[in-house]
Amino acid sequence: MIRFASFLFSALALFGLGSACSSAGSSEPEETAAAAPPPTAELPGKALYTQNCVVCHGPDGKLGLNGAHDLTKSNLNATGRVYMVTQGLGKMPSFKNQLTEEQIQQVVAYSLTLK
Repeated sequence: MIRFASFLFSALALFGLGSACSSAGSSEPEETAAAAPPPTAELPGKALYTQNCVVCHGPDGKLGLNGAHDLTKSNLNATGRVYMVTQGLGKMPSFKNQLTEEQIQQVVAYSLTLK
């Protein structure tokens, strides 16, 4: 009986080792990776930024056309940026009549991702 138990234990150990080795080289993605959002997922504010801000600030926030500030070096937090987009200042136009409050929040959230 002891010999049979040893044989059974050895067989199970070898089977488990074989299964682990065969799945290690698998080219199929794991289920947890499939649940992650695709890396190309865009923030909702990106399209609004592209439509309204790229002309002066550029796609990366660094263009500085017409005196626009480099958004990657801005010291403004979200509250300050919401104020700037809503009210405008200097050459920066106000967008309160073009964008909803939610859209302004989205543009600001996107602008904070520019580095």
